[in-house]
Amino acid sequence: MVSQVHNLERPPATHWDEEVDVLVFGSGAGGLSAALYAEIAGLESLLCEKDAQLGGTTASSGGIVWAPLSRHARQAGIKDSAEQVRLYLETQFGNTNNPELTNSFIESAAAAIDTLEENSDVKFNLAPWPDYYPDAKGGINKGRTLEAQRFDGRQLGRDFRLVRAPLKPLMLFGGMQVDKRKVDDFLNPFGSPSTFLRVLKTFWRYGMDRMRYRRGTELCAGNALVAAFLYSLKKRNAAIWTNASLVRLITDDGVVGAEVQTDSGLRRVRARRGIVLATGGFPHSREMRARYSKDFPHEFTFGYEGNVGDGIQSALAVGASMDSSLKSSGYWQPSSARLMPDGRKIGVLYGYLDRGRPGIIAVDRHGKRFVNESNSYHHVGVSLFDAGLREGNYFHFVCDRDFVWYHGLGMIRPFRWSLNRYIKDGYITIAPTLEDLAAKIGVDPGGLVDTVSRHNQFAETGVDLDFGKGSTAYNRLFAHPRAKPNGNLAPIRKRPFIVLRIYPGTLGTAVGIKANGNGQVLDKAGNVIRGLYACGNDMASVMRGAYPAGGITLGPAITFAYRAVQHMAKVTSLQAERLASK
Repeated sequence: MVSQVHNLERPPATHWDEEVDVLVFGSGAGGLSAALYAEIAGLESLLCEKDAQLGGTTASSGGIVWAPLSRHARQAGIKDSAEQVRLYLETQFGNTNNPELTNSFIESAAAAIDTLEENSDVKFNLAPWPDYYPDAKGGINKGRTLEAQRFDGRQLGRDFRLVRAPLKPLMLFGGMQVDKRKVDDFLNPFGSPSTFLRVLKTFWRYGMDRMRYRRGTELCAGNALVAAFLYSLKKRNAAIWTNASLVRLITDDGVVGAEVQTDSGLRRVRARRGIVLATGGFPHSREMRARYSKDFPHEFTFGYEGNVGDGIQSALAVGASMDSSLKSSGYWQPSSARLMPDGRKIGVLYGYLDRGRPGIIAVDRHGKRFVNESNSYHHVGVSLFDAGLREGNYFHFVCDRDFVWYHGLGMIRPFRWSLNRYIKDGYITIAPTLEDLAAKIGVDPGGLVDTVSRHNQFAETGVDLDFGKGSTAYNRLFAHPRAKPNGNLAPIRKRPFIVLRIYPGTLGTAVGIKANGNGQVLDKAGNVIRGLYACGNDMASVMRGAYPAGGITLGPAITFAYRAVQHMAKVTSLQAERLASK
């Protein structure tokens, strides 16, 4: 537990074990970028990570960054403006909007990306993704979303071991990373000669990697982003401590340093310019979730297991304030669950291969649909609560055998001849008729039969009159070309019928430390706590618990790390010495 507030006298400089300009806690996108921005600005940084490996939740993320008005968008001829971005965000946030944070993000997101690309090996491509609500005011069909470029992990040499591996469900064969293009290749390896050659090359590379490394080195998504950050920091000889935990912040008319527990003992580190908290929020703290997420009860989270609120607790101990005036306390992800042999129930991370595809519906205990299944993962998760499904805290995905064969279902891969192992352990439920299926899962039979019949009519006409499935550019990302006339709709007809129970899970927390547009932490009176900054999920979400697009965690994390370091860099050397002499 972090110590309570201590207004200590400033010890003499010789009492400090280490002195740096910028001290960073946490090694996700926010922490890594803060350390790198400091080095780019000519400031001496020290990055502390309590785990033995770097990357946190970012390492398992999609590596998607929402950064409107980027150079990539301009070069692609995208017509966009700050006014349109602001309109879109204000529409999504409603009365939870924080104009200072919104404007700061819009002002600096593109500059933050440019600074990385011009001064490091962290590179991005324009992703062909729309905003999640492209038809809303200010929304756009493409141009605001970037994706991390692939990275060759072999460039890191022995330091490749420092990069945290993605979650196991996100890798094939125990260690091969795949992005959407590779998944599409694997699903149809004989589609063309070039596809077949790409698949062969991927397997050859992976086989060679496993002879030298514990996993594949052809990195993509968030793992590539973490590796590129690490490579860039190592090239600048930046200091990185692993197995280094924040014990407490040291104050003297502001935050001036921290005590850090390392393998070699307790170290007192002075921060001449400031400390950045980027420890990933509190998805794995049951105590904090019960306090700050009580209106959104949930059991599963897919954030890094070490994210238990260390940074937030340390800030609260020196007088920081929490900001919970958000639309939602977290970023939601539908989750299935599997019963382990020891009786534990574990969440299964849900992918994009099935949920938005044609031929599946989400139903409540009355057998009725309550959401557009092709909308974003966050939208589907929040809709569970909006539909009043807190009682029981789950819903069901219903489909048929054809759907599971072609698209998979949850942890079940496509093209499985037998589903017996999943039936036996209760992961899925099957039945020859919809009435039997409803009886098995405790859903109203008449409601389910009527809902499937109505859905099948929509599949024939191509128009979902209830929820508009397939009506937006984002929906159509998951369309199937063989489904006509609407690529997101297909009938549910082929027996047996199959059900997968779905629970709400989070990718991370949105509630966090209250901060201003420079990432400076604020106290309960709204005053700045000098020398203390926050970004990433330690900082209350600039997106206010909404999810307007892919990359709205990594984008703001990087942007506010940039703004925090820019603010610290404005502290002149003379000012820093004055602070040091106090």
